[in-house]
Amino acid sequence: MSGGGKKRDASDECAAILLRYLQEQNRPHSAQDVFSNLQKQHGLGKTAVVKALEQLSQQGKINEKVYGKQKIYFPDQNRFVCCQSCDP
Repeated sequence: MSGGGKKRDASDECAAILLRYLQEQNRPHSAQDVFSNLQKQHGLGKTAVVKALEQLSQQGKINEKVYGKQKIYFPDQNRFVCCQSCDP
């Protein structure tokens, strides 16, 4: 029974890493891009990355756009502070 909790914790940790990464980068990425960029630093598996991105998308924390067979993930732009009132 405790094995399921460990998997959920690892899944939540992976999702948190990916969400933080996408928000810091603030640009679109494919699952392969995210995997390649974070694999060495965090040792995340590709399956875990894909599942976490799908989970974040379903939760509305990130957006997903489908181009043919490829999915692109990017942070929800409504969660960022708008700077329209700033003078250049």
